[in-house]
Amino acid sequence: MKALAATKVRLRFPDQEKAPSHRQKKPENGRYHLVRLIRSDMKLNIFGEVFSVAPELRLEYVVATIDVKKQKLKLFLGKTQVDEFDYKLR
Repeated sequence: MKALAATKVRLRFPDQEKAPSHRQKKPENGRYHLVRLIRSDMKLNIFGEVFSVAPELRLEYVVATIDVKKQKLKLFLGKTQVDEFDYKLR
């Protein structure tokens, strides 16, 4: 909760509870923010894709931000960006 509060980003939720019955078109811009615990194996799992992270992040909560337009995954510890990866949306 601390990591999420530190980002000061307003949360948005879907307008309807039922999932759409057809595929949605891929977004072209915007950001997705995810809070993840880095376990002792120092791996970050984002929707099944695994990224190795620095040992300093072991047992820390991080905010992983996917920038859709730039196709980047940025990793934050508090307000400090600690890593960046290429992240291509499928």
